[in-house]
Amino acid sequence: MLTELVYRRFSKPLARLLSKTSITPNTVTFIATAVGLLSATIIAMREIYLGVIVLFISQILDCTDGDLARLTKKVTRKGAYLDRVFDRFVDAAIVMGIVYLFPLELWFEGFLAAVGSFGVSITRAMAEAEGAECKVGIGGRDTRLAIIMLGLLFGYATHNEVQVYSTTLWIIAVLGFITTLHRMIHTIRQLD
Repeated sequence: MLTELVYRRFSKPLARLLSKTSITPNTVTFIATAVGLLSATIIAMREIYLGVIVLFISQILDCTDGDLARLTKKVTRKGAYLDRVFDRFVDAAIVMGIVYLFPLELWFEGFLAAVGSFGVSITRAMAEAEGAECKVGIGGRDTRLAIIMLGLLFGYATHNEVQVYSTTLWIIAVLGFITTLHRMIHTIRQLD
């Protein structure tokens, strides 16, 4: 939902522009991943505002690859696979970038946030491998990254960084585990 309301407002026009070039959807996937990893590095360097802007751009690019693939009729299983795998690297890097700011204070909730995020993705991937549909849950990637961006901005602006970042990571962890459980139940019901 967030994708359609926000990111696709930018990604669809960009995809139309790129469709007139020789740039492939997979190239955009690689660029989106690099930009996402760069955002994590910028966040770890305490350039929070710039890091959030770069993360936002990476999300637009992450939508652009799919939009471009559909527009140019180059949708492939390989492209979808690469996109999903690289998204996990970016998700982990963002959490690690936040933890790097205050490692002693944030390592535990950072660990749980990463595990919860991976749980959301793996439950969907495994469900789809079994032929089940599994796009349910309140803690999808768009929601988690939006919460992270807001948490980073709020914490940095209020100079209460450790507490706000800790709360943000706890929210990500809890949403991840709730969504993972929801997706497991949803999938098991389909597989009976």
